[in-house]
Amino acid sequence: MPESRAIVIFTDLDGTLLDHDTYSWEDARPALDRVNLLSIPLIAVSSKTLTELEHINQNAELFDGLIAENGGIVSLKSAMEQHGPSSETIDMVREQIRSAIHVPLRSFRTVEPEIIAAETGLSLDDAIRAGQRHCSDPLIWQPSAQDVRIARTIAEQKGLNLVKGGRFHTICGPSNKGHAMKRMLERLAVFYRDMSGKPVKRFTTIALGDSPNDIPMLAEADFAVQIPTKNRGRKAPLLEHSNLRLAPYPGPAGWNVALNEILDEITNTNKNSEVLHG
Repeated sequence: MPESRAIVIFTDLDGTLLDHDTYSWEDARPALDRVNLLSIPLIAVSSKTLTELEHINQNAELFDGLIAENGGIVSLKSAMEQHGPSSETIDMVREQIRSAIHVPLRSFRTVEPEIIAAETGLSLDDAIRAGQRHCSDPLIWQPSAQDVRIARTIAEQKGLNLVKGGRFHTICGPSNKGHAMKRMLERLAVFYRDMSGKPVKRFTTIALGDSPNDIPMLAEADFAVQIPTKNRGRKAPLLEHSNLRLAPYPGPAGWNVALNEILDEITNTNKNSEVLHG
């Protein structure tokens, strides 16, 4: 790679780096260890809350930066930016959707943590963190296709989006994972230098995801990895991309294989790599 370029990895969590059922990342440990050895920044990009991501990072120290709530919040070196809508706007749109559809509707912002735990398999403490949302709200419902269309129309009329993740439809703002990825790269350029000590002029980006809400992030990346949905095997590509890879396995096992293959291509795996220094 040119001297002024460096690698950054952006990854979705649930169903991608984290197993869909167990929330474990152990099957990705070899690639995670390699990323750490090469000092490549790893950025979590998730519909999870900032509180959830910070808790994961306090225990595992996996990530150099955090993008929460589908791109609504960008956090690097303890400096947080909120790009998503206000909680008041989210609540207003959710209630309008509730009044317009034909099935019961609850959400992470309106239910007790015990319900979030039952819906997700999270522990009660983790469910409490999952409910601490600022600019998005996952819906708990069993919608028809018509209900989804009605909800999406209402959200869009108010300048919001309804996006489908691995488990839930989520009301969120127009800032998506792709927008947040670009903002994170701008911030990384301020803090990081390449191996020669020069400011990084351009990053080589790798993004990994498994759901429609990951499409904007995958589209922005130089190398895009689609992780297959667990129990469904491979599926049709989420997007057209000149360098889209389909991982061979769901979850962290597929993450591990696909990322190692890309790193084999773009780094000297035995000795040196173009790395960043914060």
